[in-house]
Amino acid sequence: MKAHRRKKEPKRATVSIWCKIYTNNFSEEMDNKTATGQEIFDFLMKDSGNCFDDHERLIPGDCNLWYLGCNEKFGELRYNNKVWRWGFGESSFYNVEMFVTWIYMDGMFTQKQYQTLIEKIEEGKRIGDMYRIKDYLLCQRKGKPWPMLNDDLREAKG
Repeated sequence: MKAHRRKKEPKRATVSIWCKIYTNNFSEEMDNKTATGQEIFDFLMKDSGNCFDDHERLIPGDCNLWYLGCNEKFGELRYNNKVWRWGFGESSFYNVEMFVTWIYMDGMFTQKQYQTLIEKIEEGKRIGDMYRIKDYLLCQRKGKPWPMLNDDLREAKG
């Protein structure tokens, strides 16, 4: 008689992922939720739906992760008992990198998922500011290189 193998349930953690962008709140999909690593990964990589061209047409490709690292207002990343919060003008890809690194260290992301997230963080650093996401995506569409700018628009607004 064969022993029945029970399918191992994926590990879950309590997370909160949100920030204020424009006059809206970020998606509430991951606000105080118990989620698997795959669900967290999918959310971070998912299009935010907050990027429009000059004719108010949605531009796909503005992943949620970018807004967490370069928004101008406030937000929070929470993973179990670890919390990264920021106020106006204080968002940082350092926070995002620490968040995904803790999740990876706890075995919730695969190495491939973690590497993909780190690459997306680096891409976000090159964009530098949420108000440049539109221009970055339009450059990509046209196959033009993105000129890496050294300034931060958030500092200029302060």
